[in-house]
Amino acid sequence: MSRLLVAAVTGFTLLAACDGTNPFMTATAPDGSTEPLEPGDPNTTVSSKFLWDPARSLTMNSVVYDEATDTLTINNLPFDGPDGKYDHVADAPDGTPIYASRQTSTTGLLKHYALFLRSDYIEATAAGSGDWGDYGNAGANVNRSSFSLPSSGEYVYVGDYAGLRTFDEKGGIELVTGDMELILDILDFDPLNGIQGDIIGTITNRTRVNVDGTDDRDLPDVYLKEVSFDSSTGVFEGGAVESYRPDNGDPWSTGTYDGMLAGPDAAEVGAYLIMEGLADIQIISYQVVDWTLPDGSSGTASGLDTIDADAFQDLINAGGTLPTGVIAAVGVPAGATIVSDTVETQTFETEYKAQEIGVLVGDQVIP
Repeated sequence: MSRLLVAAVTGFTLLAACDGTNPFMTATAPDGSTEPLEPGDPNTTVSSKFLWDPARSLTMNSVVYDEATDTLTINNLPFDGPDGKYDHVADAPDGTPIYASRQTSTTGLLKHYALFLRSDYIEATAAGSGDWGDYGNAGANVNRSSFSLPSSGEYVYVGDYAGLRTFDEKGGIELVTGDMELILDILDFDPLNGIQGDIIGTITNRTRVNVDGTDDRDLPDVYLKEVSFDSSTGVFEGGAVESYRPDNGDPWSTGTYDGMLAGPDAAEVGAYLIMEGLADIQIISYQVVDWTLPDGSSGTASGLDTIDADAFQDLINAGGTLPTGVIAAVGVPAGATIVSDTVETQTFETEYKAQEIGVLVGDQVIP
């Protein structure tokens, strides 16, 4: 359950946008069979996939884009206004459009944001709010207008990534952008229960900013682990994602991704992901000097003698940036002989975690 911190998608979809109802109670498989769905579950067709898990506050179940007004209408995110309207208010540094929910003095009191990627055959949306005391209600959607699969071959896709980061122990939201590359092999495996193709990929050049465009900082690459797709539908589900710590290479954030191929001869690919991990990991460098005096006495001077580790911890918890240069050692006596002069590092981690929900859209690279 989300905790309130302050009181203050697409043209291809089939669901009603704002009345909170779902006219479908079953999902139809490609072979015509149906599967019962829980109330509100919008995943009724393979051509529109939602990140849906109400137990995790992943509740968005409809998003409609109006090209004429350049607005989004999003359903099932509480406190984003009675009409769920989102206006195009700015662009991220890489040009990704940013949409924000409408507010009045008594409605839409929790500011929500959405990032929207659109191509010839795909629309993809990620939405959420930073005005909660935890990750809050959020969601993502990828949908397509058409799909056909080439007969065989290996393919490369490149494109854009856009995501939102929120935090489990504090408010605030960060916008994340990056570049995606995905490779696909259509006939990688002998057919087994419709599964024949294989996918892996990466998200690079990830940059996070506050919604006002300040505090531009990098995040580690994300690896989209191997996942197979259904050759009849072009849909893939349950792929693993990971990013890695800069200090020891252990996993930083982990999660999953789902998506689909789209357009004639799988001209495009789209997906959404969700992952969790420490909100921030930063490394400081400091000088350590060993010295001796002519009288035989010796000692060590360290850059750590000039800092307050608690202050650094407070700074990273507040979302600040720790010093990137080498913190110089102090306290070497006059006349001392330097025995050794090294640079060491210390890692600081936030005391809370981040959740990132993002979408990616890419085009097939034509040789």
